[in-house]
Amino acid sequence: MPDALLIARGVEAGYGSRQVLFGVDFDINEGEAVALLGANGSGKSTLLNALSGFVRPRRGSIRLDGMELAGLPPHRTFRRGIVQVSQARDLFPEMSVDENLRLGAWTKRGDAARLRDRVYASFPRLFERRGQMVRLMSGGEQQMVAIGRALMSEPRVLLLDEPSGGLAPAFVSEIAAIVAALKRQRVTMVMVEQNLRLALSVADRILVLRDGAVAEQRGGNADEEEIVRQIYL
Repeated sequence: MPDALLIARGVEAGYGSRQVLFGVDFDINEGEAVALLGANGSGKSTLLNALSGFVRPRRGSIRLDGMELAGLPPHRTFRRGIVQVSQARDLFPEMSVDENLRLGAWTKRGDAARLRDRVYASFPRLFERRGQMVRLMSGGEQQMVAIGRALMSEPRVLLLDEPSGGLAPAFVSEIAAIVAALKRQRVTMVMVEQNLRLALSVADRILVLRDGAVAEQRGGNADEEEIVRQIYL
């Protein structure tokens, strides 16, 4: 059996003197959609930031396709293929949709037009508004731009931090459909999501974080009430 695409072993990380992660271990297989669940403060976002290089692990190993990433700065981690869509989205509000998307392909300049066409085929609403400034768009539309920009880099692993967070119910449904489409395309994903129904609908596997470590692993067909008990009780 081939090795997993993304392997974390003994990852410890935190902020200043505060340690948040305590020996996190997991494997992610290519084409797998994994939901990272846990109560507030369990370390979910910190783990995504450690994987993408925004938080430097104090100890442990993060290997992508056999290559060690722990300690690399974010731009080098990005070049290796781990791309994060943060809760803040980190878009350029005074730039157009099209300009924001093209920034996502800065490591693949020769393929930018092809990648942009593919994103617009997946996000028809963005094509309709490709010349609009991002600051004039709704939160759900901005989330589409953020995910589309991440896809412009053809990520090996896509990290999604609360993709439905703060969105109106209609847009939650749209984001759920987008994530489901990415799963059908076998985009490797690690998703932090408080909406358990959305997470369970797309996840092949669930990792439950508790007190900064993986406390439970389950298949994506896990019972929602049981997962709630695992997280909060």
